[in-house]
Amino acid sequence: MPRSAFVAPVQWGVLILVAFALVGATESQGARPASMDCLSAERAPLPPTLSALRLALQFPRCRSSRPSLRTARPSDDRWLARDKAKHVVFSGLWTLSTQYVLVVKADWRAPDALPASVASGAAVGVAKELYDASRPAERASGKDLVADAVGIGLAVGVIVL
Repeated sequence: MPRSAFVAPVQWGVLILVAFALVGATESQGARPASMDCLSAERAPLPPTLSALRLALQFPRCRSSRPSLRTARPSDDRWLARDKAKHVVFSGLWTLSTQYVLVVKADWRAPDALPASVASGAAVGVAKELYDASRPAERASGKDLVADAVGIGLAVGVIVL
């Protein structure tokens, strides 16, 4: 295929960053689905018999109405927090290291490796937020995705220089 049929790799990187930031900015505030029916809301020791253990595994315990220490309330998700700094640093270093591996170890040209580096950093950030959304005591954060996009953008700036 002729090279003119593709957008320049830097433009791909910018397009991915913008899309990534837009997804993070439009964080959904939807309610979580109700949990399954359960045996007991309080934690109990392991059942003494295999049949009781089988029942406990088939019908998981309810989540406690008390907030756990790891539960993040929406008001606790601040823009300037240690967690956001970790997202910026990790996503930036992930993007830079992916670029290094593709260019130095896999013999890709730097402009051709940039979209793959940006996409891998974005994919890791989105996967982490999907993991957070799947955990009972946690929730996904659009602010974390924006912090990931900032880290990727800083890495792209270093790569292009």
